Amino acid sequence: MKVKFSLNDTSKIAKIATIIIFLALIRCISEPFRLQHYGATNLPFEEIKPFLIGALVASISLLTMTVLSFYRKHKIIIATCIMTVIVLLIVKKMYSSP
Repeated sequence: MKVKFSLNDTSKIAKIATIIIFLALIRCISEPFRLQHYGATNLPFEEIKPFLIGALVASISLLTMTVLSFYRKHKIIIATCIMTVIVLLIVKKMYSSP
């Protein structure tokens, strides 16, 4: 069975973009648990805050992408995915330790 993939097939790219942001949401939610497991002390709110902001950004983006998929706006979904990744990288840069 051959699977054809083309950059012109925006519906498949939009589905992949949605999965990517969903995985980013799972990562943002699960990271404090991982840090808690490997850390010797409890995590203060300041260390959890970037992950909460990232999860909020990813969840709002996923809601937007899901609504856009109902209206078959695949190109806007792809653009939303790219903008979300950029915003998540900005959040990471803002809260990273020097």
